Amino acid sequence: METRPLPLPLPNHGHHHLPSLAAEIHRTYFFKFPPLPVKWGQQITRKRRRSIRLGSYNHYTSEIRIHPLLNAPSIPAFFIQSIIHHEYLHHVLGANHNSRFHRAERQFRYYRESKEWIRRNLFLLLGMKRKSGMAMPPPAPPQLVLF
Repeated sequence: METRPLPLPLPNHGHHHLPSLAAEIHRTYFFKFPPLPVKWGQQITRKRRRSIRLGSYNHYTSEIRIHPLLNAPSIPAFFIQSIIHHEYLHHVLGANHNSRFHRAERQFRYYRESKEWIRRNLFLLLGMKRKSGMAMPPPAPPQLVLF
């Protein structure tokens, strides 16, 4: 008898199935804690920006929000999971980005790949165009905010 994987429900809109990505992070790293609701944030129409908040954790509602720009085929699933992992850490360890937080953040399996991906692709999320021959966005460094 052949075994087949269970079919995953298709996302309502966009590319990534956020509940599946969040469930894997919870199951792998935070199974001792109750699962948190993880949702896409509201779409804000802005073509260019100097900074972007990729995720947030609300300690009153214990809810994680992920920026809707990440729900695109050009964004790797491991990067979205790195944001979910980061926000779960805020639930478990608090708001401060101290050495304990950073040590726990490095436990994510694709931590290095995620850091490298954002280093190479932040300009896309900010709505900038890469100039030929440039490895990074224009002189004023953009900001990345995870919390």
